[in-house]
Amino acid sequence: GYCINFVLETMKTYSSEDGLTEEALVTELRTCRYHHLFLHTSLRSNFSGTCRWGEFGEGGLLWGECNGRHFEWFEGNPVTEILSKVKDLYGLDEEVTFRNVSVPSENRPHPLTLGTATQIGAIPTEGIPCLLKVLLPSNCTGLPLLYVRDLLLNPPAYDISSTIQATCRLMSNITCSIPEFTCVSPAKLVKLLELREANHIEFCRIKNVLDEILHMQKAPELCEILQLLMDPTWVATGLKIDFETLVNECEGTSDSIGEMISLDGEHDHKFSSLSYVPNDFFEDMESSWKGRIKRMHIEEAVAEVEKAAEALSLAVTEDFLPIISRIKATTAPLGGPKGEILYVLVDEICRGTETAKGTCIAGSIVETLDAIGCLGIISTHLHGIFSLPLNTKNTVYKAMGTVYVDGQTKPTWKLMDGICRESLAFETAKREGIPETIIDRAEDLYHSVYANEVLLGKNDTKVEQLSSTGFSNSEGSHLPSSSAKVEAVRGSTNRMEVLQKEVESAITLICQTMLTELYKKKKTSELTEIRCVLIGTREQPPPSTIGLSCVYVILRPDKRLYVGQTDDLEGRVRAHRSKEGMQNANFLYFTVPGKSLACQLETLLINQLPNQG
Repeated sequence: GYCINFVLETMKTYSSEDGLTEEALVTELRTCRYHHLFLHTSLRSNFSGTCRWGEFGEGGLLWGECNGRHFEWFEGNPVTEILSKVKDLYGLDEEVTFRNVSVPSENRPHPLTLGTATQIGAIPTEGIPCLLKVLLPSNCTGLPLLYVRDLLLNPPAYDISSTIQATCRLMSNITCSIPEFTCVSPAKLVKLLELREANHIEFCRIKNVLDEILHMQKAPELCEILQLLMDPTWVATGLKIDFETLVNECEGTSDSIGEMISLDGEHDHKFSSLSYVPNDFFEDMESSWKGRIKRMHIEEAVAEVEKAAEALSLAVTEDFLPIISRIKATTAPLGGPKGEILYVLVDEICRGTETAKGTCIAGSIVETLDAIGCLGIISTHLHGIFSLPLNTKNTVYKAMGTVYVDGQTKPTWKLMDGICRESLAFETAKREGIPETIIDRAEDLYHSVYANEVLLGKNDTKVEQLSSTGFSNSEGSHLPSSSAKVEAVRGSTNRMEVLQKEVESAITLICQTMLTELYKKKKTSELTEIRCVLIGTREQPPPSTIGLSCVYVILRPDKRLYVGQTDDLEGRVRAHRSKEGMQNANFLYFTVPGKSLACQLETLLINQLPNQG
């Protein structure tokens, strides 16, 4: 048989496979990714079958495969010579050592033949669909796809295969949420670190991988899976370490990276902001580096930048601004001869026509006023305008603030930043004396049509009370309790945890009551127990939810709730998180037997959650 040697310069490893047939060797060459190919001169002396080379004539699969590629001949011991050539190519010192990660041939199954690999589409072949694309989900691409393909083409030893199989069985039965499993090419990562070219993004990816490993180690259901993955990982990377060392190294490295770089949600940098210089200018100039490294590590550089920004502002104020003011006074393209600015006030724009077209007309007007630099205020109840692809640069959205008190939504009469997609129509109708029966019917119609889009939950007064609880002494001074101190330190994160527990409790109470009633009326064959599962930030549902009917509630970052049901929870989570501002949203979900029941519970939660505060 033939022998092939692989050398991975970045990982400083090499491996050998022997006993290969000509077909298996050609399959390896077609599927592996390599930069340099060396052929041993012993191939010239091979004249068995159709594998003739050189003076013995041309022909055979191997000759045909290599003839169209660039290669070099070499002599001597294959392993020693190939390692020597790699060191010459990459300028490595002779003292550099490479680890042997070969798997003995007696413990390794035979690789796929060329014919089989072609027939199943593991090797791209015109007219033959790829087996992996049929078997794997559409979002399985990149490194995971290549790993599975390599397992097919070169099956690992029996014990490794059994371990992978056991891992898959466990993964398909877990009920807790799982990490997103960040995929990073180890060879690329090692190269970037060696050359000191790894940037903020690469370090964030490294930390994601480390944190996901630690997340699995702390979760009882996932810890066993993590331990099983140790041996397959060793085969794939050539690095063999024990489980305890892995966990300790991950903790230490994750902490070190966290102390140096700024992660999502951390803001200890502010873009320069000075009078007469547009903020966009500073954002364009400084966003490429500010916010990547924690400020305490680059104080000197930040101080220099802020000093330069102040100098720029001074130059604009003293030199450039007087010229602009004089030009405005003489030309005044948007106002009178003295450069007056145009103001426009519009109340309920385009309200007297059909909603869809009126919304588009209103959007076009906003675009036009924005383009000419007009100042003004436009109010509207056409919420569809926020979904239009408007080309605006200076338009700012404001909304009327509201509070949720004693089961009622009341306006604060204060403008707040952001978009409002709701109205107080039902509350206003009640206040104006519209009969309750009419309003109740209107609410039923509204929920029946827009149930899947209703966003529930107002400012949670219970959460606010928890975060400000304390004691007062006889003189009236505020003495916070120890629990209040903890709340003050944890801030919004802890308030979100409180909200999560309250929502989970409310969901369980509402849905379990309904399921118990259905069971008593014999409308369900068995009593289903509601068990809420949290999908945290950068987590996804377990594989056991595939194909099951699920009811879910999104805990949005703005403390509002969204209720939905689906048979594809993973896809729905991915779709929600693709929207702006929803990347870190948490989900609570539970499974039920059947889509019909899921729809009933979804509607029930939409109607009943507000009653739970």
